[in-house]
Parts: sequence; C-alpha cells; structure tokens
Amino acid sequence: MPFQRKPAMTSLRRSISSIPSLATFEAAARLGSFTLAARELGVTQAAVSRQIRLLESDLNRQLFQRSHRHVELTRAGQVLAASVTMGFDRITETIEELREDRLAGTVTVGATLAFSHFWLLPRLTSFRRTHPDVKMRLISQNNPFDFRRDGVQIAIRYGHPPFPGTRVVASFSDRIYPVCSPAFRDRIGPIADDRDIFNLPLITVDWADPTWTTWVSWAEGAGFGRPDLRFALRFSHYTDAIYAAMSGEGVALAWQRLLYRQISEGQLVRLGSAYMDPEDGYHAVIADGVDLDEDAQQIIDWIAGEFALSAQSA
Repeated sequence: MPFQRKPAMTSLRRSISSIPSLATFEAAARLGSFTLAARELGVTQAAVSRQIRLLESDLNRQLFQRSHRHVELTRAGQVLAASVTMGFDRITETIEELREDRLAGTVTVGATLAFSHFWLLPRLTSFRRTHPDVKMRLISQNNPFDFRRDGVQIAIRYGHPPFPGTRVVASFSDRIYPVCSPAFRDRIGPIADDRDIFNLPLITVDWADPTWTTWVSWAEGAGFGRPDLRFALRFSHYTDAIYAAMSGEGVALAWQRLLYRQISEGQLVRLGSAYMDPEDGYHAVIADGVDLDEDAQQIIDWIAGEFALSAQSA
C-alpha cells in the first residue's frame, strides 16, 4: 500500500491544541515583548500571556524567560521561533502574491476607524469625481499598519514623527476640547468654571495605543493637573464615543478638525473654553525607498490638498 502523507493542517491540529497561540508566540518572539505583541494583535497583555502558557503546556517546554521588565526566548523558544517565522514568512509571501494578482492597479490606503469614518469617507466623493479611473482600497483598523504585511501603499498615522520605516508626505495638527450634544448643553445649563466639566457624565475610550490622548492627559495638557475623573461610559472605538455624545449621553473629547463637520453642522457643541494643542498630529506616510505609481501619487496629492484645507479650518 503506497504511503499517504497526512494533510498538513490535520497534522498541525493534532500537534498543537491552539493554532492561534502560534500567531501570538510569533508576535511575542519577533517583538521581544508581551506588551508590544498585545498592542500589535489588538488584545490584552493577559491574553498574550495566556496563549503563551497554553503553548508551553502543549509542548511541555518553557519558551520564554520572564523577568520584571522584559522576556527572552529560551533555547526551545529560539528553535520554535525560527521554524514559525519561516512558515509565516512563506504564508505571507503567498498571500501577497495572490493579493497582488487580485488587486492589480488598486491603491490601498490605511487609516484608523475614526479617521476613515469622520474625515476620509466624507471627502471621497470629491476625489472620485475628479479621478474616476483611480481604483482605491481602504483598510480601517486601529493597530499600526505593516506596509508589507497589509499591502498598504499609503497610511494615515496619528502621532509624532518620525515613524520607523516610513516617510511623511503630508501633515496637519489639531486641537482637542470637550463637546456634547446641543440638547445635553441646554439641559445642564451654562458652565461657570471649566473644572465643572469633570463633574459631568464623561465618555471615554479605551485606546489601543496608550500614547493617544485620554481625559487624564487632556486635563494635564489643558492645565488642570490630575482631577478626580469618573466615567459614565467607556468604549473601545472613538466613533462609538462620539455617537454617544451626539445622542446626549455625556461629554466626549473632540479633535476639532477631525470632527469639523459634526461641529460646524451643530451636531456637537463645544463645552467650556479649555483646550489642548497636542504635539501629535495626522500624517500621511509611505514606505521608505518605495516608488509609487501615478495613481498612488494622485491620491497623495489629493490627500495633501485636503490636509492643507483641514489645517485652515477653524
């Protein structure tokens, strides 16, 4: 009877009880940190630790030496990391080849969920009107983009450059202040002191990136120190927080130029006079050393023009 090789996935599933733990291990091994791996994967550090422990239990081998400040691969971890990295790289190359065939001639743009929803999508009609033959694919996610892995040619980053491996081609800054719905403002009446805002129902976001501005960092930046904050609502996405504010549920922090339309159309109103001008801003970036084609350059030129208009908005 001729030898029949077992299907690879069946064999892998029999060897490892949790295949997702391999992806978690690969990220932790590559980044040398459970915290950074959690940030990249969009999960908690506890979830990363749990997946690593599960994999170590499956293999009956310790894969990481853990200390207070960092983790380091053991010998067994180094062997597994080399094999997993090789396999993942090959899978990535195959996916990219398939994706390139399917998306030939399409320019992929990446942005956060909030930036896509509040800034980019409302402006796409004007771009499509003037560039009807340019094909664009938009990826929205809050985790940082990997140009190679995600197939992105242009990404919108919020933060403070430089961003490793990328070149900034257009930027604009913003101003942050509290907002609420007109109905909520009318219900609470005039604000005598900006500090009174901290006694109102506050809406907050559990940011995926710990460097993003929170109520705590805004209060410090606006000169209030560290007041006692009590949050009425918490969300995992900024878009949900803003819609809750527009529905009259409380007070949220607004990036003035990001939410220009909602504010100018009266869906949101500024509360008090305090504000913060963060060092961070919005930046259109491309990968270092990459020559973009004509369609991608047209999108960059359009984004740069819209960024300039946003920078001029009140």
